[in-house]
Amino acid sequence: MNRYREYLLRALPFAAAFVLFFGISALYFSPQFAGEELPQHDVMQYEGMVRDIRLQRAETGEDPQWTGGMFGGMPAYLINVAYPAQAVKNTVGAVVRVIDAPAAFLFFAMLGMWLMLLMVGVNPWVGIVAALAYGLSTYLLLIIGAGHVTKSWALVYAPLMMGGIYCTLRRNPWIGGAATALFASLQIGVNHPQITYYFLMAAALFWLSEGFFALRGKRLRDFAKRTAVLLAAGVLAVGSNFSPLWYTLQHTRDTIRGGSELAAADKSDGASGLDLEYATAWSYGPAESWNLLIPDFMGGDSMRSFSSDGEVAGALREYGLSELAGQLPAYWGDQPFTAGPTYLGAVSLFLALMGCLLARGRDKWWAIAATVLALLLAWGRHFMPFTELFFTYLPGYDKFRTVSMILVIAQWTVPLLGAVGLMYLWRNREEDRTRFRRALAWSLGVVGGLCLLFAVAGSAIFDFGRQAAEEQMTATFGNWFRQAGMTAELRQGLDAELGRTTAEAMAAERVSIMQADAWRSFVFVLLAAGAVFLYLRRWCGRGVLVALLGVWMAVDLVTVDLRYLSADDFVPARRNRVMPTEADRRILQDKEPGYRVLNLTVSPFNDATTSYFHRSVGGYHGAKLARYQDLIEWYLTDLDESVLDMLNTRYVIVSPDSVIRRETSLGAAWFVEGILATDSAREEIERLGEVDLRRVAVIRRDDLGKSARLEPESKEGGFEGSIRLTEYRPNCLKYEYSADRPAVAVFSEIFYDKGWTAYVDGEEVPAFRADYVLRALQLPAAEHGTVEWRFRAPKWRAVESVTLVSSLAILAGCAAVLVYLLVRRKKEIRE
Repeated sequence: MNRYREYLLRALPFAAAFVLFFGISALYFSPQFAGEELPQHDVMQYEGMVRDIRLQRAETGEDPQWTGGMFGGMPAYLINVAYPAQAVKNTVGAVVRVIDAPAAFLFFAMLGMWLMLLMVGVNPWVGIVAALAYGLSTYLLLIIGAGHVTKSWALVYAPLMMGGIYCTLRRNPWIGGAATALFASLQIGVNHPQITYYFLMAAALFWLSEGFFALRGKRLRDFAKRTAVLLAAGVLAVGSNFSPLWYTLQHTRDTIRGGSELAAADKSDGASGLDLEYATAWSYGPAESWNLLIPDFMGGDSMRSFSSDGEVAGALREYGLSELAGQLPAYWGDQPFTAGPTYLGAVSLFLALMGCLLARGRDKWWAIAATVLALLLAWGRHFMPFTELFFTYLPGYDKFRTVSMILVIAQWTVPLLGAVGLMYLWRNREEDRTRFRRALAWSLGVVGGLCLLFAVAGSAIFDFGRQAAEEQMTATFGNWFRQAGMTAELRQGLDAELGRTTAEAMAAERVSIMQADAWRSFVFVLLAAGAVFLYLRRWCGRGVLVALLGVWMAVDLVTVDLRYLSADDFVPARRNRVMPTEADRRILQDKEPGYRVLNLTVSPFNDATTSYFHRSVGGYHGAKLARYQDLIEWYLTDLDESVLDMLNTRYVIVSPDSVIRRETSLGAAWFVEGILATDSAREEIERLGEVDLRRVAVIRRDDLGKSARLEPESKEGGFEGSIRLTEYRPNCLKYEYSADRPAVAVFSEIFYDKGWTAYVDGEEVPAFRADYVLRALQLPAAEHGTVEWRFRAPKWRAVESVTLVSSLAILAGCAAVLVYLLVRRKKEIRE
């Protein structure tokens, strides 16, 4: 009987954690369980991206591995490719499907953090508090609202991967190695390299810390063995995702993440990667970092405006412009756009500082270093020497944009430090009460003191965008007055007066927003400190301490989360669908394959919904082909007619009910009379705007060398021939042609030599690039010739074999560890 009671007591925190995490997730996303859906921008875009891929799978059962639906066509490696050999992802990874998104993201994020803390050795009751801090941090809710699915899953698995690494280096290396291999496999498998990269940076700091303490403790041999286990686990994790990693790496060189060939030619060092200015556009400024403690320090999100009864409206009312307040931004940060702040929680930061003061060096310095590093790198262009150092010398760092994303490390380390601090209180209350009281006083004084300082004197420390607002509003009013025909004499500085008055009111209202949240954070710090004080005074026990901190943590974070994502954002499922417009319906009546559509009712090169119905000239993707991006910047943003023609742009949507049919498009393929050879990528793209692309193909000399039968001289006239597309699938295109002599045919399809193979009358022939982004072939004379293009990821069987073997090794290792634990447990019970 006592044994069963002991089992129940041990199981109680596990049951409590599951019920609590699910309850919070279900309550927060309650409309989901009533059949409503959350409109998510990136999910809607994704539906457009994968439309033709899913259609082909449904119709033929074949995975195309290529999409023709956006940007003229591109590999699907970073969109949606089926990798059957990913056995870990397809088995263990399927567990998360027991709950539907978006509630699944929140539930499994909290659960994953909690399980990681158990691996670290944190008490399960204490772990609940830290898990709430991690899962309810605003950043996760913001990306859920935006529809960043892979990023959300990456944040679910990242703590588990880190827990495995910790267990390998600190505790049982074999159990830790199996856990690392398993969770790193799942982490890599969600295909968000940026989040994985950042957490590996934190893991590297932890490894260096362990190495230092191993050296000091003369345990280098043991450390080396554990490192070897960790490396083996890493190799297996990579191997179990070898297919997507291999093809992504192969593909990245050709995308904007690999750098533009034009830009690389302009760089003296030949460096590749993203442009530094582009990569750091979303940088957290030093002042904006206070959002981690005070949620609306910067005014909230970019869409928030001033209230109709606030100071801005009041200042403008005497000029009859009070409605203008609803159009002015409360946000005064430097980011181009933000959906909301990265708020870690006042309670969480208070506990983290206590953890820093209480934990021993080995438990805290690496986590503190990771937090500081994340903060400094998140500053991006505001701390450019430091950012440029990493951008230049840290391998792979220049492939990622939105540097502020690295704050996900702080989202993890801050709750971790808080859990470590709580564990010291949990275990040692009676041993060093003076030290605990000192830590409590310092934590309250620093974190609470900062909140109090900003609440009382924040207006004297920052300008709250006053100067920038004055310049902007003065210019705006000046333009209005000039457009109204008001002369400088009549204005008499009215625009400057209005600009100054409006700016002062904007700053004052921003101060009020910040102060309200500063007082709010101060109250939560006091509440958390009060709970710790009661515990140290022995006026409450461990259970009450954890319960109070858990409640304050949840209330603190949830009430901020609801500002940016709430039940009000859900809509009936029928309203969350991409529906064809009248213009779409008219275009869909054209059954001829191959043509493309330009949709001007959306931002064409930042929107993929057009691809839901048509082959789009534009699209939405963070890693589009670099040459196509060059084409966008040089010609397509200006709607260059000749380039639209070569892309076979037959229709232009100008309104939901109006579409223009272009009669000048060159078709799916055409024969050219001659070629123009160029010596560089820059010359190649420049010549596109100078020649008649119907008659002449612009080809780089390096590409000419790939076809022994092709000579760069133009041919004389008198040629007779035709070519037409007869069958279209994303990964298979068939043409029929006739030609009275050998000739060069240009195909209005994106050139990609890593998978596309051309066949003429059943025989493979070499292809080459023409017109900067298109494909071309030297075709022999024929009365009824056929051309077929097929796409297949190169070395598919070999790459998938590596993936399968590694995946099975991980599953076998995990199974062996489970058997070992069960046998050991039975042995302990018998003894």
